[in-house]
Amino acid sequence: GETISRLRIEASQHALRAVGASVTGAAMEVGFATPQAFARAFRRYTGTTPSAYAKGEAVPSYPLPESEVRVVWREPTDVVALRRVGADYVAMNEAYGQLWAWAESASLLDSLQGIYGIAIDDVASVARGHARYDACIAVSTEVPSPFEHIALQGGNYASVIHVGSYDGLPAAEARLLGQWLTASPHEPADAPLVHHFLNDPDTTPEGEWSTEILLPLVSRRRRQ
Repeated sequence: GETISRLRIEASQHALRAVGASVTGAAMEVGFATPQAFARAFRRYTGTTPSAYAKGEAVPSYPLPESEVRVVWREPTDVVALRRVGADYVAMNEAYGQLWAWAESASLLDSLQGIYGIAIDDVASVARGHARYDACIAVSTEVPSPFEHIALQGGNYASVIHVGSYDGLPAAEARLLGQWLTASPHEPADAPLVHHFLNDPDTTPEGEWSTEILLPLVSRRRRQ
């Protein structure tokens, strides 16, 4: 549960500051199966990466008013995805271009129900250029390779809107994880962050780009 998860992360902080400590060693010591799962959980609870913390960096405190974050219930969403590996979110534009060109050639744009992205890796926690990201569009159809069908899980999400360049997404995510989550009663689910792109960057000024950042939460039963 939430309390156990927080205690594991707190224990890992002591392990990471020990002489000669490694991220992998700390992950194994507190019971994480892989360093990747540990890095994701550590950043969600602290707002920083295990490697940065081990080097002596303080856990950041980001101002994020409670009113900016909502907990929302989302139904499962079927999407068509194309995975890309790159250095940051901006570098994923090529994947969206391929998705869009395919959807246009298949006459699917009129049935488009949303544009999403799945941050498989935390760009701050993996080697530069190795962050995996699934570019997604919500359409229902058979898909050819290299595209694939995947489902965005239903359930509770913490939702916050970022307005501006996609370069600012990592900082907005850090505020959500490092300030709101640590002070909230909610527990993050073991699933990656989702981006829901609310307008078209090709027709909208960069300063008005709007992205909903969705953090999956451990869901309680929805009230009827």
